[in-house]
Amino acid sequence: MKRLLIILGVIILASCSFDNKTGIWKDASNIPVEDSGLGSIQNDNANQRYEEIFTKDKIYNEEKVGSIPLNISIDQPIKVSNWVEQYAVPTNNISNFYYTNKDVLVSKSSKLSKFSGNKNYSNRSVLFYENKLISYDHKGTIFLYDLEFKKKIFEYNFYKKNFKNFEKEIYLLIDKNVLFAADNLGYLYAIDLNSRSLLWAKNYGIPFRSNIKFANNQLFLANQDNVIYSINIQNGDKNWQFATSLTFLKSDFYNNFAVDEVNNNLIFLNTSGELYSINYLDQKINWVLNFKNPSLAGDTDLFLSQPIIVKNNDVLISTEKAIFSYNHLNTIRNWSFSIEPSLKPVSTLNHVFVLANNDLLICLDLSTGNVIWSKNIFKEIGNNKISKKIGKFYDMKIVNGNINLFSNEGYSFSYKFEDGSLINFKKLSRSGINSKIYFINESMLLLDNSNKLLRYN
Repeated sequence: MKRLLIILGVIILASCSFDNKTGIWKDASNIPVEDSGLGSIQNDNANQRYEEIFTKDKIYNEEKVGSIPLNISIDQPIKVSNWVEQYAVPTNNISNFYYTNKDVLVSKSSKLSKFSGNKNYSNRSVLFYENKLISYDHKGTIFLYDLEFKKKIFEYNFYKKNFKNFEKEIYLLIDKNVLFAADNLGYLYAIDLNSRSLLWAKNYGIPFRSNIKFANNQLFLANQDNVIYSINIQNGDKNWQFATSLTFLKSDFYNNFAVDEVNNNLIFLNTSGELYSINYLDQKINWVLNFKNPSLAGDTDLFLSQPIIVKNNDVLISTEKAIFSYNHLNTIRNWSFSIEPSLKPVSTLNHVFVLANNDLLICLDLSTGNVIWSKNIFKEIGNNKISKKIGKFYDMKIVNGNINLFSNEGYSFSYKFEDGSLINFKKLSRSGINSKIYFINESMLLLDNSNKLLRYN
């Protein structure tokens, strides 16, 4: 009898899922799939129309000197203390960051995590909260790195057994000391950052593929089938869902949300080229704009776009061939501009700044879409060897009133917002840059290709 009890005890222990850093956790593969057939909303009464995205105008490709005097003004720089979602704020747009601008490297961490191969991880979720960096590695281990003490203070891996070797892509958001994580396996879970404990976990069955937004005590996210979910933050249960058009071909563009908190609207652009406005209080679909050509049969054409941004009552959509501005309260098109944007634009007080694939940095009038000035970003360098070493630009931000571009080879370029003239360029990181650039309090932070955190003051 004693021998039988010992054998049974060994079997029970062997079947448990252990984590030597955070204790014993339930195996993720055993979490039941949530029912996706209830709590849906309909768009029967929504205002829906197709929009022509292939404009008749040729792609803009010329330099323009602005008229004198240049009456260009931008917002005052703001200091960001916490970066709690992918684009820092609900609108996906910060007009002007504050930074001490000394560009002095004050700290460089050891390697924070491992990633497989030489894959581009510049769009991975990296958050900053209460002087800590929060991110993850390709095995799904979420970690907290303390910026003051320069060390990891917490690691947690939700995944066991069946998914151990599956490369994870995790979308993160923080609200009131709770970290919410959604992944490309269809799991959604919440971690209390104070107690370092798992609050709840749900399995929605289909991989998530979007940024996460928070409003009115709800999480908003979408899966790879372009289904929008509203999630109860207390327990992870579904409040409602809405299925938008499905696309079978996957591009580098992910479903993208922005939030207009003033009018309680959720703005959603899916991989099929549909733009939705949904009132998240009454669950009413306000309107739908379809940017995909209705004359094309099947699903062989890919829709590509940069993340949408909201500025006041306007929403900017940057497709593969043009930028559009709409009043998202009445869906009236303000303007369209034929360009191939390479990065998410920045919308300021009265102007929009965009970098195009033809190396033009362009300033547009926010209300009309007219070109104020345009300039080739490499023209003032005067050294073709340097321009060939720069690599691909990962990020554009306005910092202390200057337009800054950052490349994967570690270069930083700074331009005047008044006319696009080059201020300076320098190499920030010898090992390159493999993240977006973050401005927290008075510092600039980035991750290099060795997954080391560089901090500048």
